[in-house]
Amino acid sequence: MNLKNQRVNSFYDKVRLLSKKRKELTAIGGLVLFLLIIIAPSPTGLSIAAKNSLAVFILSLIFWVSNIIPLPVTSLMGMALIPTLNILSVEETFALFGNKSVFFILGALILAAGLYKTGLGSRMALSILKIFGDSPQQLIFGVMITAALLSCIMPEHAAAAMLFPIVKEIAKSLELDPLKSNYGKLLFLAMAWGAIIGGITTFLGGARNPLAVGLLEESYGITIGFFEWVRYAWPIPVIGLGLAYILILRLIKIDINNVEKAKKVLQIKIKEQGSLSLEEKKLAIIFSLVLGAWLFLPQIIDISLVALLGVGATFILKVVEWKEIEGYVNWGVILMFGGAIVIATALNRTGATEWFSELLFSRVDLSPFAFLALISIFTIFLTEGISNVAAVAIILPLGYSLGDVYGINPIVTTLSVALPGGLAFCLPMGTPPNAIAFSSGYYDIKDSISVGIILNIASWFIYLFVVRFYWPFIGLEIII
Repeated sequence: MNLKNQRVNSFYDKVRLLSKKRKELTAIGGLVLFLLIIIAPSPTGLSIAAKNSLAVFILSLIFWVSNIIPLPVTSLMGMALIPTLNILSVEETFALFGNKSVFFILGALILAAGLYKTGLGSRMALSILKIFGDSPQQLIFGVMITAALLSCIMPEHAAAAMLFPIVKEIAKSLELDPLKSNYGKLLFLAMAWGAIIGGITTFLGGARNPLAVGLLEESYGITIGFFEWVRYAWPIPVIGLGLAYILILRLIKIDINNVEKAKKVLQIKIKEQGSLSLEEKKLAIIFSLVLGAWLFLPQIIDISLVALLGVGATFILKVVEWKEIEGYVNWGVILMFGGAIVIATALNRTGATEWFSELLFSRVDLSPFAFLALISIFTIFLTEGISNVAAVAIILPLGYSLGDVYGINPIVTTLSVALPGGLAFCLPMGTPPNAIAFSSGYYDIKDSISVGIILNIASWFIYLFVVRFYWPFIGLEIII
């Protein structure tokens, strides 16, 4: 047995070494390509600044995909190169980093950390799960809908992280064997995929949503309000959740008869929490007011300002201490987010995206609907391999330029990248909920791929249905 383990470990060491070498070679190739573009003469119709912005974008793209250095560092490096290469001035570059969407996601992350720290988020999760515990099928649905609802009010990774210990306790109480129990696989896949699907519903589900809105505003001076986003997006998660639930139960057969032990675990946890603490009550009031302002007052006060005022109230009322929050907020997301906006906006302002789109599509005749279908399916599968924030930052600037060629409404282009860009179901690296669920050890990658690939394609068809029928019905036309 020890010899077998040694062989397995040796195999994985070789795989890791090959992966490291591949990343290093990719990074070197990216640097060489970057330098070649910089020193090459500008093609006809492309300014030096635009050529250099393409070089920075390509280098950042390669580093984002290879992950040779942390993603936030890649964004900061790209941002530093922009004024260095005289693409934009220093003042303009750093002003773009201060985009209001950056501060919205910062405020949202701090508020979500408050939910986590006070225990209010766990209480909400347990309260929802308690409703769905009468049968194995209902418990799976309960885990999925709980994850989806939580990721409507906090980042999807926070929702998954909050649910993870609860779901793991349920799996242990049911004495499910890792990798062997189908029900164990179902529990953790339902947790991950519920968080992923729910995460596209609002701005709060992930940084890619406000990033896309920020790029839209920088490029066209158009913005999408909190309620508007929900109105455009809701059919995809609603239909997607129902379809995902049916698919996973059809493709992974339940192998237990009852969940009585799991119900007892949930009852014990709820009892242990006791009544609402003063901090939870304060945060519940603050969060309700913030959500209300986001939904009903976007024309009076910007959602980013509401988020920051909510953060201020959280500390003024002593709901949490700053030291408690520091460890819960993913500061790297903020850095990557701000840098991605700068890099993408530089492409647009220098005219690089327009030149590139004309080069690619001057001889290609696609219908607007076909173009949207292609860009959305490409985004879905790209985000399986890289951060969905990076995927949006990579694709959306080009999408805008190509969309202009076909006369597509830039709001439709924005939604057609951001919404599919949040739907990665196959691989652990695709999105944090997948990675968190995979770390449980209850399922293998082949389990998530076998069902996830079907969900990817099904989600694409749901998106196409929404584009073709729902958006025109509510007045969002494809063509402007």
